[in-house]
Amino acid sequence: MKNTRISTFLSAFQNRHTAGEARSAVNLLVFQLIYLVLIFCTMILCLFVDRGERLAFYLLLLGGLMGIVAVALAFNLRGRYPISGWLTSACMVFGPWLSILLDPTVLAGDFVPLIYIGMSIQLCSILLSERVTLVISAIQICGVVAAVSLSPALRAINWPSLIAFIVFTSVIGILYGFTNKRQLAQIEKQRNQLLEDEAKLRELSVRDSLTGLFNRRYMEETLDRETRRATRKQLPLTVIMTDIDGFKVINDSVGHVLGDNALIKVSAFLNKSIRASDVACRFGGDEFCLILPDCSLEEGVLRANSMRNDIERLAFNPNEEGINGITLSFGVAALPDNGVTREELIGAADAALYSSKRAGRNRVNGKSDS
Repeated sequence: MKNTRISTFLSAFQNRHTAGEARSAVNLLVFQLIYLVLIFCTMILCLFVDRGERLAFYLLLLGGLMGIVAVALAFNLRGRYPISGWLTSACMVFGPWLSILLDPTVLAGDFVPLIYIGMSIQLCSILLSERVTLVISAIQICGVVAAVSLSPALRAINWPSLIAFIVFTSVIGILYGFTNKRQLAQIEKQRNQLLEDEAKLRELSVRDSLTGLFNRRYMEETLDRETRRATRKQLPLTVIMTDIDGFKVINDSVGHVLGDNALIKVSAFLNKSIRASDVACRFGGDEFCLILPDCSLEEGVLRANSMRNDIERLAFNPNEEGINGITLSFGVAALPDNGVTREELIGAADAALYSSKRAGRNRVNGKSDS
């Protein structure tokens, strides 16, 4: 149960960020939580080792840093990764420098805060761009050199080793941060490519390769789902079956290539004639099925008649489709008038379609002869 809650939280958290920032935002979130815990532990430590003004200074400094990190964490939780990253980096950069500049014991020989400069540079390499990190690193290292040169007490220690340590750890951190970001970017690119390929495969699995309409398998799944929804909510649902009048004659006279072109043009016409909530499918051959949710039998008949009239006015190019024009016949069935299952609705619409054919074609039949 606990793992489920964590997974749900992380999924919701990542959804607030862009795809390119989601992974980095999670890493920043973990760091911010750890940083808050470390600051709190450091405050507890100060209570035991510091006294007087120095204790008050570090409690104030650490409390301010904790407040800023908490604000950065809030921005991160709301999907504002860039602002959160900058605020967190600022804490890591300015925290040690405030200690160096405002705590007299540092320039008097307490070199430990200088070591944290290397840590701040490493964090910047993870959160900020390469150019910004290099600029911040150069400024901070120059600042360390200046602090050592201005303090006789710091010059008395083994300052070359100290500066070398800061530089070496900074370089290692920067190189690792840059390499890690490049690898993450490559992983993200590959992940996005896989998602695109998956989407294309799903699209291919439900689309008819010739017409681009949904295929029969998708039609059956969709109609099953829509019949259940319509029955549950007591809503109407209409199914329209239609085919091209005399298509076999067209194929025999102009050939299958031009006949296929005519099919493609009719498919595009049907797809443009329906609502966004409707579904147009190629049922097989020159027969098509239209699924119209929230549409009554009477409305379905009116819409079928509108399409029948519009297709008569649709211009065809004999050089491209082999014909000057075509007509369509329609059969309309609706839930609950003609059935409540996919099989019943398809059967009723198909029977109505063939009634239109027997009655002379180029017409709409709104119920079966049964």
